[in-house]
Amino acid sequence: MSTIKAFLEAGKSLITLGAGANAAARQQIRDVTGQLADELDRALSLADSYLVGVRFSKDDHELAAYLYDARSKLMGSYHEHHICAGLYQLADKFGQMFDPTRFSVSLGSYSEIPQLIEHLKNGERAVIDDLDELIGQFHELAARLDAAPAEQKEQARAAILASADYFRDKLAQQRKQVKNSRRRIVDTL
Repeated sequence: MSTIKAFLEAGKSLITLGAGANAAARQQIRDVTGQLADELDRALSLADSYLVGVRFSKDDHELAAYLYDARSKLMGSYHEHHICAGLYQLADKFGQMFDPTRFSVSLGSYSEIPQLIEHLKNGERAVIDDLDELIGQFHELAARLDAAPAEQKEQARAAILASADYFRDKLAQQRKQVKNSRRRIVDTL
């Protein structure tokens, strides 16, 4: 076999291998970002459902107990560690010099994909922070409801319902942002 023919054969196999590696890397990007977006959407949806439940407490004592249980109910259902690991691993691949993942996207999208992944990573942190803020506020409102004299119970209950509505609107906005980020990543690949 001539040197040129051997070189051409090796080149063909490298191109075939490279195309397969690129396709696998793009699929990994889609899988990880899809899992993260699904998990974020699920967490936001569960939080929204929990907020709907605020309206159905039959008395002030039940409402306060419902609010105090928010941490165990909401944070217990959110699988932060599992998603973080996959996302950080994917982000690391874009930083490694010879990892095929960073070369699996078009040159026009080369800088955009890592930025979108970073945006999703920050979005995950924002969801956790917002859930913590929500839970903290619910604990404070539940304590106020418990401590309120009888004539102020209705006002305290109204503040809780207004807070729940505010956070439901905020959760809807976050769900839309997660959906748009996911769509941009898939469209960019």
